[in-house]
Amino acid sequence: MADDTEFDPLLLDRYLAGDLPLAERARVERWLEAHPRDAQLLREAPRAALGAAQAANTDAAWRALAARLEAASQDDLAARRSRAARGAPRGTLAPWMRRVTGAAAALVIALGGVATWQATRGGSIAAPLGRDVTAQLPDGSRVTLSAGSRLRWGGRFGRGARDVALEGEGYFDVVHDEARPFRVRTRNAVAQDVGTRFVVRAWPELPEVDVAVEEGVVALMDTLRPPMEQATLLHAGQRGRLRESGVVVTSDVASALAWMRGELMFDESPLTEVLPAIGRRFDVSVTADAALAGRRLTARFAAQSLDDVLTALRLSLGVRVERSGRTVHLTPEAP
Repeated sequence: MADDTEFDPLLLDRYLAGDLPLAERARVERWLEAHPRDAQLLREAPRAALGAAQAANTDAAWRALAARLEAASQDDLAARRSRAARGAPRGTLAPWMRRVTGAAAALVIALGGVATWQATRGGSIAAPLGRDVTAQLPDGSRVTLSAGSRLRWGGRFGRGARDVALEGEGYFDVVHDEARPFRVRTRNAVAQDVGTRFVVRAWPELPEVDVAVEEGVVALMDTLRPPMEQATLLHAGQRGRLRESGVVVTSDVASALAWMRGELMFDESPLTEVLPAIGRRFDVSVTADAALAGRRLTARFAAQSLDDVLTALRLSLGVRVERSGRTVHLTPEAP
C-alpha cells in the first residue's frame, strides 16, 4: 500500500467490517492519512448511502472509522438528501461515486448490524468470527452470512447473470429476475435461484457442498461434471448434498437453518466438523487430541454460552476441557 498501484480497494470493505489484522489496519490508516481526498470521499459515501438512517446506532467498526475521519457536515448531508428527493434517474451514480478513485471503489458501511454497499468494481462482505452479518446486495437481494463466512461479487454483477462467490455459509433471499439469474458459486458447485430462499453451506472441513431450500426452487450443478448433464432441482423443503456420485436429496432442512435461529445443531457429526463450527460461533480456537478423532456428536445448542457448550461436550463425549483465554483443547478423560 505504499502507492496506488499496490492498493487493493477491497481492503476498505474489510477495514470497515473490522476484518483486518492490526498490521493491515495500520497500513490502511496510513494510506488514508496520506490521501486526504480519498479519506474525504470515504466519509461522504456512507452518508449518501445511509440517508435518514444515519441517526441509528452503528457497530463498533463504523464508529471507530467515523471518529478517525470525522463526520461529514450536516449541511452537506442535507444538500445530498435534497438532491436525492428531487429524483436522480434510476441507476445514476451519486456525485461522490462518480468521483471515487480506484482506492475508494469498494465500500462496506455497517449500520446496526446490516451492511449496505455502493461499489463500482465489485465488492465483498465478511462476517467476523463470533457474529453473523445480514446485508442487502446491489440488486435488492439479501444475504445473511454465518460467522466466519465471506461473499464476493464482480463489477459486472447485475449486468447479466448475478454471480456471487461464497466461502463458508450463507442464507440467500433472492429478488427473482428471469433475465438475470442469481448464482452462488462455491468450490465445485453452482446454486442458481429460481425464485428462492435457500442456504448454501461450503465450509472447508466439510466433504461436500450442502444446499437447503426454504422457499422456491434451486438448481444445483456440479461444475466438475460434463455441461450436458442436467442440474438437480431442489424444491422447498429439500436439501441437496453434492457428492462425487451426484446430488443426494433429503428433507432435513430444519437443521440446515438452525444457525439462522442462533442455534448449533449436530447429528452424528464428527469432531472435525463440530469443533470448527463452535470456534466460528464463539470466536475461539478449539482443538482436540488425535485420540478423539473418531468421536461423534448429536446435540442441539440454543443460545447457550460457550461455557454451557463446553460443559455439554465434556459430559456427552467424556472428555476433559482445557481452556486458556480464547484457546480450548479437548483431551480424553482419564480412566
